[in-house]
Amino acid sequence: MNESTYLELGRQISDRLRSSQLAYFITFSALTATIVFGRGDDVNLLLTIAAIGIAVFGILSFDASQQSFIMLNKSMPQSMEGTPIGEATKNPAQFQFYRATNAIFTAALAVIQIITIYR
Repeated sequence: MNESTYLELGRQISDRLRSSQLAYFITFSALTATIVFGRGDDVNLLLTIAAIGIAVFGILSFDASQQSFIMLNKSMPQSMEGTPIGEATKNPAQFQFYRATNAIFTAALAVIQIITIYR
């Protein structure tokens, strides 16, 4: 793979991650506002399903982007492998750390929302 193709694919993955994160943050914020200001006993189940769905979306979209970065770095051009950024991204363990951290925090936020719904 040549450098321009590699950089373009990296930009596309970053754009996809950025738009997914924006969608997650907006829906998470809207759900949190609904839980805090508009609660009613008859909608608790729907709010719980929404909290779970938004958390799953947040986890899976971030995970897909990190997996794409891992696969992209396997195709890194040789001219970039010796650079500091090439050396820094060779180890996929850092991406695994980000994936695990995102899953833990996103799930914890969903649990907090669900606990708040049933208070």
